[in-house]
Amino acid sequence: MQQVIQMQAMSAMNGRRSSMADSLMDMAFQSLLQAAMSTNSEQKSPSAEPVNTVTAFPDQPNPATFSLNTSSKSPSTERESIDQLIEKASKTFGVEENLLRSVIQHESGFNASAVSHVGAQGLMQLMPNTAKALGVTDAFDPQQNIMGGTKYLKQMLDRYEGNNELALAAYNAGPGNVDKYGGIPPFKETQNYVRKVLSKV
Repeated sequence: MQQVIQMQAMSAMNGRRSSMADSLMDMAFQSLLQAAMSTNSEQKSPSAEPVNTVTAFPDQPNPATFSLNTSSKSPSTERESIDQLIEKASKTFGVEENLLRSVIQHESGFNASAVSHVGAQGLMQLMPNTAKALGVTDAFDPQQNIMGGTKYLKQMLDRYEGNNELALAAYNAGPGNVDKYGGIPPFKETQNYVRKVLSKV
């Protein structure tokens, strides 16, 4: 670029530049000037390529998939423990495992902390007075609740000579209502309960 500027200055002093020489000189000057500006701009401008914040820190969890599990037990672990309690209760009281599972599913959805609008508690939804009579001191303890609920269901099965329908109706509406009506009480809730529980056995 300096050479071009010097040539322009010398030509001007001599006063002998032709119009063609002027054009060629101007074109060369403009070309060199643009090249110099372009090179300078590339050196100063930051890279346009985006930074990958996930792979920039490979030891860190991906924020899109990482979640904090505050529970001491995973749902699968809790369910496995409940399955073991059901198996134990079934063998202890001689009640079918599938029947117990279906009762628990429809009573609480396997939620050990469930409380109904009438105050029934835990997995098998024991009423406080019933739980007390069964020797259950903590209805929210899965082992106590399942053992107590299975014991009560066994009592109803024995009372109605192994009739699952009547035993379930008594479990839901109380044996007094089953005896009063001589069968499943004409309560829509109880009738639906018996049907739904037996459909899963």
